[in-house]
Amino acid sequence: MRRRAAALLLCVLGAAALGGCGITDPYAGTRAATSTPTRSWTATVTNADPAPERSGTIPARAAQSRLSSGAAQPTPHAALQRYARLYVNWTAANVATVQRELAALAEGQARAQALQAAASYTRDQTLAQSGVANSGHLVAITPSITTPGQWVLVTSEQTTGKGDYSGLPPTLHVIYAQVTRTAKGWVVSEWAPQN
Repeated sequence: MRRRAAALLLCVLGAAALGGCGITDPYAGTRAATSTPTRSWTATVTNADPAPERSGTIPARAAQSRLSSGAAQPTPHAALQRYARLYVNWTAANVATVQRELAALAEGQARAQALQAAASYTRDQTLAQSGVANSGHLVAITPSITTPGQWVLVTSEQTTGKGDYSGLPPTLHVIYAQVTRTAKGWVVSEWAPQN
């Protein structure tokens, strides 16, 4: 204990000595005085999370507790298929509703993510103004060969709409997912789109 106190005292004294040793900037006298303009601005975030969802979190009790009746499926494959079918088919008018439906079919990270997306899409004027719609289907679903408990899904999706959303080609998307067994069956617990 005495050694630790002595070492601490030496460090404090050393820092104090260095602080007053007269180190100066050798270029201080040769620089031209310049003025850098500064701007002050305030950003308005239109898709800010509601208070209980700040920092990407939703209170655990709300995020974990309300599976809809019939949410659980008899197999992991069936749970993922159902979730994917709903996930890829939506319009600007119903995307927030679809996300709430996804939340009711899931738990854990997947539920929290769907609830947060529902809150964000409710205020997203770009989707409504552009008349965005997405349709698609599941192309493949398989257990991951590298990560136990993880599933890999591939979807083919077509996004349509006006402006930037006009004329987009169909694309393939990869999603990593996990399921959890509940007392009534399997539900999606993680959903991580990769592109």
